[in-house]
Amino acid sequence: MNSAYPRLDALQLPAQANRLLGGELGSPAIGIVHLGLGSFHRAHQAVYTEEAMLAAGGDWAICGVTLRDHPAMQEALAPQDMLYSVLTRDRDSERIQIVRAIRQVLVAPRQRDELMALLRAPQVRIVSLTVTEKGYCYDARTGGLDFQHPAIEHDLQHPDSPSSVPGLLVAALRARRSNPFTVLSCDNLAHNGHVLRQVVVQFAQALDAELAEWIAAEVAFPSTMVDRIVPATTDEDRAAVSSATGYYDAWPVPTESFRQWVIEDKFPLGRPAWERVGAMLVDDVTPYELAKLRMLNGTHSTMAYLGVLGGFETVDRAIADPDLHALIRNMMTEEILPTLSLPDSFDRLAYRDQLLQRYANPALKHKTMQIAADGSLKLPPRLLGTIADRIAAGASFSRLALGVAAWMRFLLRRTDSSSSYEISDPMAARLGDLASQSGGDNVVLMNSLLDLREIFPAELAGNASFRTELLGMLERLASLGARRSIQIVA
Repeated sequence: MNSAYPRLDALQLPAQANRLLGGELGSPAIGIVHLGLGSFHRAHQAVYTEEAMLAAGGDWAICGVTLRDHPAMQEALAPQDMLYSVLTRDRDSERIQIVRAIRQVLVAPRQRDELMALLRAPQVRIVSLTVTEKGYCYDARTGGLDFQHPAIEHDLQHPDSPSSVPGLLVAALRARRSNPFTVLSCDNLAHNGHVLRQVVVQFAQALDAELAEWIAAEVAFPSTMVDRIVPATTDEDRAAVSSATGYYDAWPVPTESFRQWVIEDKFPLGRPAWERVGAMLVDDVTPYELAKLRMLNGTHSTMAYLGVLGGFETVDRAIADPDLHALIRNMMTEEILPTLSLPDSFDRLAYRDQLLQRYANPALKHKTMQIAADGSLKLPPRLLGTIADRIAAGASFSRLALGVAAWMRFLLRRTDSSSSYEISDPMAARLGDLASQSGGDNVVLMNSLLDLREIFPAELAGNASFRTELLGMLERLASLGARRSIQIVA
């Protein structure tokens, strides 16, 4: 702790901190349990919920749950009565907001009984999630639950002491037959509500067919689309909050002013008035979800892999390069936008330009290596689906192919300047072995990776035009490096 400043405290807030509250919140009861408490939730859904309670009231306070045996978040927030600061930065402005919506933090492996009691409580009407793609124990090959996942195997044998997301939800829903909570996925995952429903129902089916049938018929799993760039917190962020406010916050959250939340409006037990504070409540999230996955996430991943290879540490530095800026802009305009079906009211080119402006925000310092994590899960919805649509239309996809090739070269764990790094991915060991066994041979590398059905659908992996384009990009990256390849392909 920085002893030069008093700790952020609910009972004795410094005068400056009082001016950073949005109004009188009162003492709302917990109505939402959020699984996967991290910086994104604290900068996104928790902020919307705080503002919704300020606008319209309601008992919608949040209990945040850390699913791993890692108490750092709890230890940071508990001495602050769960308060924290959101540090919103744009190119020329900075704003700090104190958020109070989270009233409790639990560490699931250490407080499982307390968590299960809360999930069973009628006051909890929504269970939301940001657990990343891997938290769903989803098998892309089968389109359902991964029954070989160690956590699933454990939970099916010990259903009363679950550790996986499907196991936790089924255990709680078993006790909520009269008034089941709504299960709200907020992850960057295509059709996230459908995917979550699928794995939960299949897990229940393996235990109790009647329970599974009831969950499928009675429990709501709305889909959502979420968007806000939230870099990892640094000591510089902590120092900035202290300097600006006069208090010390152990874990503030840096973010941008832009935020977006599109929600399928399906909440049998009610919900906060999120629409009062900028969220879009719609009948079908799919068009917005696809636009975000392909336009933002797809180009983000492309920048991440090319950025790591080419020595661009952060997104703003990457997009400041004229050649990479041109590549990303042209990828959006010529290769991604034509694959989207959006309402006529949605200004596609304005959305493109807004994304480019967001990438250029130097205040966020969003690291390309951070975005590069979990590529085996991110590649299919972010890039491969777009490529498949372009092939079906008989259209070009060279920039998209460069993004996939950059991911393959990224697995060799060496930048163009010969710096080494480690990869973070649920398939890291297998991917690393395949990359090492290729000996840097592009054909061997491509063929071994295209054989991974968890990532590449058979139809795409066997497509001759895809293989030809991809191999050409791999050879270009190997011989010319990322920066020169960007310049040529842009």
